[in-house]
Amino acid sequence: MKTFIVLIPLDENNSARKQCELIEGYKFEIGGSVQATALDVKKNVIELINEPTFNLDNIEVEPLTDFMDRANNQELNLEDYFISYVHA
Repeated sequence: MKTFIVLIPLDENNSARKQCELIEGYKFEIGGSVQATALDVKKNVIELINEPTFNLDNIEVEPLTDFMDRANNQELNLEDYFISYVHA
């Protein structure tokens, strides 16, 4: 099981906090013997949130280690996102 960070942009999404709380700690079972990718997880997150009011395609999903690298390198403006985590 691998941990992924989900970044939901705040721009025009009044429900970003609620969406993050909904998915927090969720465990996705992604079939097959192949390890889950960020794209697989993103598709599952979008299905779970199921919010037709907002464009969820701009959600970012990445493995925890990649997120930590970007955050430590100050490559992200974290004020623009609500952040959650899931497992797959």
